[in-house]
Amino acid sequence: TFLGSNTIAGTSRCGPLMHIMAAAAASPAEAPAVDKSVFGRVADFAEQAVACEDIASAPFLEACAAYREGLCSMGPAAQVAVSDFDGNFTVVQAFFQKDSGNRATWKALCLDSGAPRVQLKWLLWGLEFFMTYLLKLWEGDWSGASTAYGLTLTNHHSFMQRLGFKALLVTLPGRDSIRNQRMLCPDHSGKEPLGKVVDRDVSRMVQGFLPAVCTALKILESI
Repeated sequence: TFLGSNTIAGTSRCGPLMHIMAAAAASPAEAPAVDKSVFGRVADFAEQAVACEDIASAPFLEACAAYREGLCSMGPAAQVAVSDFDGNFTVVQAFFQKDSGNRATWKALCLDSGAPRVQLKWLLWGLEFFMTYLLKLWEGDWSGASTAYGLTLTNHHSFMQRLGFKALLVTLPGRDSIRNQRMLCPDHSGKEPLGKVVDRDVSRMVQGFLPAVCTALKILESI
């Protein structure tokens, strides 16, 4: 699979993006919104997950589950990502649930001798790619998917995987298409434009969830 193969190891590329996240996080908070998309729920759980230098496992995995809902709302092109995500997430989630008390933080989960390290890596690398893809799109990069791939997953893919994934990249939706995906906000009230709701929630999600993913990767790679 593209996001879940264990053939190539690599290092995280989150570091160069952290200054962008820090600058975005410093902006004033907006007033509470009437509507919230699936991406807004991801942001909510991500905010709960961040605790000092560690990550709270339960809300982080809830953020992952909400992220999956977002993927499923983005059309056929994202279904390959959904399939790969499921292959990793279900293993990680089941491992956490077997002893959630002793695996309450990401570090504790990763330190466990039975931790599914392969699935943990590919789960996080896939999340890193997708969050970076959205970050680049909302920065105005029309080639956001390709740019994000060059910063993230290409470091972990074999030559043949790169060829296959690059063909998939061109089918991923652009910013305008994502902003108009009604399935991202099924309870949209119409009090504000759907695009505005998605814009706000993508911003919150990238500001909160991408740094959380980066922290989770650093924790895993340090063990």
